[in-house]
Amino acid sequence: MIGRTIAAMMIFALAGGAAEAGTLRNGTWTPTGCGTEPTPPAINGSGRAAYEASVKEANAYQQAAKQYEDCYFNEAQADNHAIGGALSDHQHEVQARFDKLSADSKAAANRLNGKKD
Repeated sequence: MIGRTIAAMMIFALAGGAAEAGTLRNGTWTPTGCGTEPTPPAINGSGRAAYEASVKEANAYQQAAKQYEDCYFNEAQADNHAIGGALSDHQHEVQARFDKLSADSKAAANRLNGKKD
């Protein structure tokens, strides 16, 4: 499990994100390594200069929003990978414990019944 989690963190780090998981609160997941989500500006149509300035702001917003969205996606993908890996590892660990209990029980029953393992 540890190896898979480290691998997921390395993949995420290579994808340009921080090696930490997002947060889940009240059913809402948010990334922790992407900074603040950009806020779109208003388009100002009160005059040509104001309009042109607001279009520049809108273009800058679109670039920042794209960067944020890429980070958000990469962090979510890394978290999903880490969670899936942890779940799979846990299921294998539980199955191994069940298998050991079954084998130990069978061996003990055989010994008690005078049979060889």
